[in-house]
Amino acid sequence: MKMNTYILEALEEEAASSVIDQIHLGLGYTAVTLSDGRCGLCSTWIEKKGSCTLFKEPEEFEGMPAQLLLQKISSEDTVTRTAVIALVNALNYRRAAALKDDEGELFTDLGLHAGSTVAMVGYFAPIVQQLSSIGVSVRAYDIGKEVGSQDEFYQWAREDADALILTATSVISNSTEEVFEHLKGKRLPTVIMGPSAIMIPEIYRDLPITICAGTVPTDIPGTLKAIRNGKGTPVLHRYARKVYCRIG
Repeated sequence: MKMNTYILEALEEEAASSVIDQIHLGLGYTAVTLSDGRCGLCSTWIEKKGSCTLFKEPEEFEGMPAQLLLQKISSEDTVTRTAVIALVNALNYRRAAALKDDEGELFTDLGLHAGSTVAMVGYFAPIVQQLSSIGVSVRAYDIGKEVGSQDEFYQWAREDADALILTATSVISNSTEEVFEHLKGKRLPTVIMGPSAIMIPEIYRDLPITICAGTVPTDIPGTLKAIRNGKGTPVLHRYARKVYCRIG
């Protein structure tokens, strides 16, 4: 996957000079902190409980150079992948923190209005509710939550969707590029969003993504407490900023 290569290119120098402090694998979210206080988040993927509830890597990453974990970026184990994405967001913390606040312009920037139809990969109920409240119809596909049929969803998206919302579960599952392969050249205004989103525009340079919307922790102790206590996105956002950038 080219995205993995681009992530390594963007962060390998930073990772070589950074040290992992702690890894917090919570029920809802995972956080990685670095020795200088930076913190990154990623949603913990545990839907497939038979194989994804343990961190199977034999290495001890805490106290070690960040590049040791970053090199696992192509792992097919979703818990490992979760930890790597959280590390990526920690390494990118300063750049993400410098981005503008998400001021609620997403739907306008996607060109959505009453009567629009949106394809959503990765079901995110709060966004569905917001869109429904303004008369936008949403059809979702989420393999982990067993929502929708892949073939039916992508055929519909190619024919009828006005915009595409990618929740950042596609980053965790390493399927972001695959989504666009299924669209077979259909170009839609597209956002990749959620606390797991990687706010590095250049890693998406081969993809028709137009907007990134992510999360930067501002109260690190509060964030880590929420993760230890198995809290979800609404609680995490009490201790974070929502950030936003346009790519294309």
